[in-house]
Amino acid sequence: MFKLTHPKLVTLAETEGYAEIADFLEDYAQGSIVPAICMAPDCDHTAELEPDQRADFREACGRPSMKCGLVIAGMN
Repeated sequence: MFKLTHPKLVTLAETEGYAEIADFLEDYAQGSIVPAICMAPDCDHTAELEPDQRADFREACGRPSMKCGLVIAGMN
């Protein structure tokens, strides 16, 4: 089951210029690099990571808090 309403996924899609989550996911579903966002509650830092990235280190937060949009949505 996909999680298309997760607040971090909505923020990530909007940051990338998408009004619709489905359009964002469709455009990046087969990509080798996809947008990711920091999952810390007080941080919305974004970066480009591998599509299966679940816990990339975020230097500013000091913890592995970056997650790619496809993982947040439950697609990967």
